Amino acid sequence: MELTEASTEDRILEAAMKVFTRKGFAAARTEEIAKEAGINRALLHYYYRDKHTIFNLIFETRFKEFFKGLFVIFESDNISLFEKIERMVNHEITTLIKHPHLARFVITEIAQQPELLLEHGAKLGINPRLLISEFEKQVNAEIKLGTIRPIQGRQLLINIMSLCIYPFVASPVIQTMMSLQEKEFYEMTEQRKRLVSDFIINSIKK
Repeated sequence: MELTEASTEDRILEAAMKVFTRKGFAAARTEEIAKEAGINRALLHYYYRDKHTIFNLIFETRFKEFFKGLFVIFESDNISLFEKIERMVNHEITTLIKHPHLARFVITEIAQQPELLLEHGAKLGINPRLLISEFEKQVNAEIKLGTIRPIQGRQLLINIMSLCIYPFVASPVIQTMMSLQEKEFYEMTEQRKRLVSDFIINSIKK
């Protein structure tokens, strides 16, 4: 089947994420990305001049898709903390099912260049630290109301993100240890949307 232009570009970005994750940006080569995408190098260069262009576009598009959606939830003033947790979990897992290599890619590259998180946040008009501070205020307000057990907002946020992201970061280990085919793994992660939400909410609810 002939690929459309849009699907070819998306295929290149997904392939680049895999290669960057395996080898790191510095060691990755465009010919490896082309091979992973199932295209020739000339076609890759037709779309993208070099690996820097691909890398920046991944951050522009995938970062925006993941973090912009997350921050929209953070900024929602008219929903309860429990509903906010459910939406955060659903968004994170849904995005990572769609782009399963995104978690390892972001963690690998931001570990090397942590300033990228703030740089790309600024491009989207987002201050991650301010939004986290607002989340902590909401958590503290619920503690004062007596609806949840005492917990630091940042600890709660780490718990949510860890439970959502870890299975994708460790997917090769999980699939091997549990003898899961790829389809079975993604069926399991789909089930985790409700499991993680319930686990987090029940752990803090009074």
